[in-house]
Amino acid sequence: MTPEEYAKMHQISFRKAFDFLNSHFPPGDGMDWWKQAGEDIVKVSADGGDNKLLIGLLTGVFDYLELEWKRRRIANGTDN
Repeated sequence: MTPEEYAKMHQISFRKAFDFLNSHFPPGDGMDWWKQAGEDIVKVSADGGDNKLLIGLLTGVFDYLELEWKRRRIANGTDN
């Protein structure tokens, strides 16, 4: 790939990961929310093709959503 092609791929990867996070934040509390989020992340990943950067970014976003969900449960006294 040319430097311009890499830059475009990087831009698209971060945009897709950001858009996924933005549309799934804050994390929901029920299993239905997590199931839908899992289905959505698979779709975004598939739409990106064999884009390893996008896959890594989406994995990081999903981990972040889980950490934020846990943090909120502890802060609200609903989890130990």
